[in-house]
Amino acid sequence: MFTNHLKRLLPLCLSVLLWLVSAPAVNAADITSVSGKVTDELDEPVIGAVIRELNTQNTTITNIDGEFNMKLVSKKPVLEITYLGYTTVKIPVDKAKLNVVMRPQANDLEEVVVVAYGQQKKVTVTGSVASVGSAEIKKSSEPNLTAALSGKLPGLTTIQKSAAPGEDDATMFLRGVATTNGKSPLILVDGIPRTSMSDIDPNEVATISVLKDASSTAVFGVRGANGVILITTKRGEEGKVNVHGQVQYSMQKFASWPKSRPSYEFADLVNEAYRNDGMANYYSDEHLDLYRMWKGGKPTQSQYRALYPDGRYRDMSDEQLQYFFPNNDWSDVFLKDHSDMVQANVNVSGGSKKLKYFVSAGYVYQGGMYKTESSQKLGYDPSARMNRYNIRVNLDYKFNDWISASLDLSSYIKKYDAPSSDTNDSFDSGSTDDVTMRSGTILTRPTDAGPVAIEGLYYRDPSDPTNLLPVVPGSVVHGPDLTYLQSPYALLNRSGTKMSVNSAVNAVGTLNIDLGKLTPGLSMRGVVAFETFGHSYTLSRKKWSAFTYELEPAEFDHPVLILREATDPTDGKVVMSRVDQSNWFVNLQAQINYNRTFNRVHNVTGMLLAQRDEKEDVLGSIPFKMIGLSGRFTYNYDSRYLAEFNFGYNGSEQFAPKNRFGFFPAFSIGWVASSEKFMAPLYESGLLTKLKFRASLGKVGNDVLGSDRFLYLNNISQFTFGGSDAMDHTNYYGQLFIPPSIATNGQTIREILLGNDEIQWETAWKQNYGVDITAFRNFDLSFDYFIEHRSDILMHRNTIPAIGGLGSSQLPRSNFGKVDNRGFEIAASYHYAVNKDIHLSLTGNFSYAKNKVIEADEVTLGDDYAYPLRTTGFSIGQCWGYHIDRSVNPELGLDGSGFFNTQEQLDLFLSKVKYNTSYAPRVGDFVYKDLNGDNVIGPEDLAPIGYSSLLPRITYGATLSGQIYGFDFSVMIQGTGQYTRNYGSHVMYEWYGNTRFYADFCDNRWTQEKYEAGKKITHPAISANGGSSHESNNYYTMDASYIRLKNIQVGYTLPAKLTKKIGMNNVRVFVSADNLHTWTNMPTKIIDPEQNNFFSYPLMKTYTAGISVDL
Repeated sequence: MFTNHLKRLLPLCLSVLLWLVSAPAVNAADITSVSGKVTDELDEPVIGAVIRELNTQNTTITNIDGEFNMKLVSKKPVLEITYLGYTTVKIPVDKAKLNVVMRPQANDLEEVVVVAYGQQKKVTVTGSVASVGSAEIKKSSEPNLTAALSGKLPGLTTIQKSAAPGEDDATMFLRGVATTNGKSPLILVDGIPRTSMSDIDPNEVATISVLKDASSTAVFGVRGANGVILITTKRGEEGKVNVHGQVQYSMQKFASWPKSRPSYEFADLVNEAYRNDGMANYYSDEHLDLYRMWKGGKPTQSQYRALYPDGRYRDMSDEQLQYFFPNNDWSDVFLKDHSDMVQANVNVSGGSKKLKYFVSAGYVYQGGMYKTESSQKLGYDPSARMNRYNIRVNLDYKFNDWISASLDLSSYIKKYDAPSSDTNDSFDSGSTDDVTMRSGTILTRPTDAGPVAIEGLYYRDPSDPTNLLPVVPGSVVHGPDLTYLQSPYALLNRSGTKMSVNSAVNAVGTLNIDLGKLTPGLSMRGVVAFETFGHSYTLSRKKWSAFTYELEPAEFDHPVLILREATDPTDGKVVMSRVDQSNWFVNLQAQINYNRTFNRVHNVTGMLLAQRDEKEDVLGSIPFKMIGLSGRFTYNYDSRYLAEFNFGYNGSEQFAPKNRFGFFPAFSIGWVASSEKFMAPLYESGLLTKLKFRASLGKVGNDVLGSDRFLYLNNISQFTFGGSDAMDHTNYYGQLFIPPSIATNGQTIREILLGNDEIQWETAWKQNYGVDITAFRNFDLSFDYFIEHRSDILMHRNTIPAIGGLGSSQLPRSNFGKVDNRGFEIAASYHYAVNKDIHLSLTGNFSYAKNKVIEADEVTLGDDYAYPLRTTGFSIGQCWGYHIDRSVNPELGLDGSGFFNTQEQLDLFLSKVKYNTSYAPRVGDFVYKDLNGDNVIGPEDLAPIGYSSLLPRITYGATLSGQIYGFDFSVMIQGTGQYTRNYGSHVMYEWYGNTRFYADFCDNRWTQEKYEAGKKITHPAISANGGSSHESNNYYTMDASYIRLKNIQVGYTLPAKLTKKIGMNNVRVFVSADNLHTWTNMPTKIIDPEQNNFFSYPLMKTYTAGISVDL
């Protein structure tokens, strides 16, 4: 109770003090009295509101209960009630007691937003800018900042293709894509360009803003076409020291993972696939019976001998019988129940009038999901894991009233370990996803023995195959059809380990000079920024013993193992190697700012910025250099009529001297209609407190043109030739062809790529039209419509004939590509407060962006193609394939099912229509449409399927949050629409190489029995080696749209009475869950629609518990 009263008394005392200083003596004449109470919209008392009798010097303030008493001096008194942050109320005194309700002002009148190289009042912003704060970002348990932004900002699309520890970056797009070259937005941290934001501790971040239109990004000139992401880190504020700490523990599981079928069910499906392809069964009846014994428990010799008294396996032990005819669930063998993640952060902030500081230290540990052998056994730890350490120090120092400076220091070290995943022969280094891929290879075969040898097994002596030698228990064993290169157990445990360490140090020094004594509103700013980045890669690798086996060897009546070629019966020694790389970046800025108001209504601002960048990507390489001048000039009349001009003038040594500099202007205007007098009734009633219209037009550029540099120069390469190697090279222009009979060892040169001194950056002309609305004082809505025309896209010419002597890869690249991109965005929020202890909030955003290739110099395929063009006129990444014919056509034997259901149907169709595909159709295969009408099914009939596989056209997110007394909660959904993916490969096809997997959608496969019984059939007849149904088609090319329950968080803040007793200002405990469930139209649930392919490390379900403390 005392604490609550103290909180009320402090602002009251301050208000009394200010009133006593400023208020003159009250006239002592005989006056009338008035009393009353001032409350806010939640019926809470407003403490310290100033009550002034108009046209007099009579004032007072409200007390701790919001009450006041005043003697009046005028004959017709009118009271004016003011309070910071609330709309001023004027009320005639017509009775002795008044009850006054004050409502908050539209909060963007003084609110500022981060824009390019500065800040602006939100009400005066005419560009398209969206922001998210630290509190929203931290609701996600993602340690990677790129993934934490999913669904939170309109116009921003994130796709997290893998969640491997340390390799979990999300790909980001702003307003879709409009180029075939570099598509990533420019990233700036506190105004300094950065190559990545994935290793920034979310606890360091104050806000993240995205700049989307030309008005917002023109100052970045040649780097602004793909949009800009601005990250502003936290800084200290004047006041006492604030210590904040947070620690959280998370359990993670794969959000999607295929379920293994029992071995007996798997074996039946394999045999069915072989029969469908006209082959004999793969598994014998004896083997099938052994697998089927698992239905009632583990197979035993007594069961086996009851079926096969003279069977060849009658002398095997129960353990050996179960080993060679297993029912393996490889998920249990290879995967943990969950992996662990720990995140911790401590930051200290505060300061005085002279010095302000923010210091933060963070730590993240993330473990992998794969089970591995112990380090005590192996001598090294092969598990996948990531450790990251972050530190940041932001200092602000004020020398005097006109000179201040800041120093920002930050650093991180990220160390991630993983199995080497090297193959026995090549020792090629891989990634965590490589392990996933090879795990996928054997996870598909539950009938394979292994993964390691048990006691009592023997292998053929390589020097005498009729002689058997004992196998060391624990040696790697894998399936009879797989090579030793595909053993995931060996790749996880016996191949060694790799350790990657990334580290960076960033230093930014800023000097601010207020030149207001020369002229009001003038200031200068200088910045020096330096970043150094290091990467080390240590590979500890070794060879391992590898065995396969024969189930029915001719010489023996029991299975025997076989030692694979190029391996030894025991594991080899660990061999270590290390690679170190480093790079650096320097950024220099000199900036002049002007901000002044004339006659209270004419507001003028200006900014000029000179900037120079230099960076070296790899130590010893030629540095990248850029220089530029940027400017912004704004004018507004009474914050009502707005105009803005931005420009960037950049020079880049990527291009020939005559094309190195470009000018990129942008214009924007705005009108705050709600500030007009005729809108006053709506404003004062609270019905419509903000109505602003915005429009912008401008030009920006993109110089991210791939990894090749200096494309205006001919690329000359030295080539050593001799012997048969010379046959590998063609006789294209600039390449030497020498027959082996006359080739001798020597060197020559060849042209890899012809230069073009006319090339330049891409150009993007952008339009944006927007409206911002606040209604009922608690509902906000923003709408933007954008149009972009991207031209001068750098591409290879495709229509130059080869007779000219040039291959397409040797042709000079030219600026001729064109892409149009347009769409819209909606952001809305609604806030409702019952009282000070109960309030709710609902926010959401929706974005749509569609691009179309206008010019790509595409070769026309011909009039016999249903679609002669496969790029021009379509979206970048458009999916193509055959369309399944579900029409009814008795003349062709089609019954509308989309399948060839009988041999008669198939024969009738093929008598009139030929199949020119990789495989001839079988009964149970899909029927494809003959789109060009030539009675041939072939490449000429390929047609667009769905949408782009590059990114979705539609993205959205919505969050419901609130507080109920000490409890708080938030629920977020996120999703995509009009998104298409083709997963036709391992696992999605039931066959692929040596793999066999029958996913959930195979349950609805075509069989003769199901067809005759009239059961639901959606999947073609399965195959052992592939069929015409596995051509790219609109079944395997899937609708990857989804709705995801992205995050749920519930927290509880301990009562202030309790925390004060233990010496703390605030204590909050919370639990959360991420990626809880995904709804999708995909016919299978074994893969997440955001996942790159089955062999990518899957996305994670994360369950978190944590505590945060303020001291």
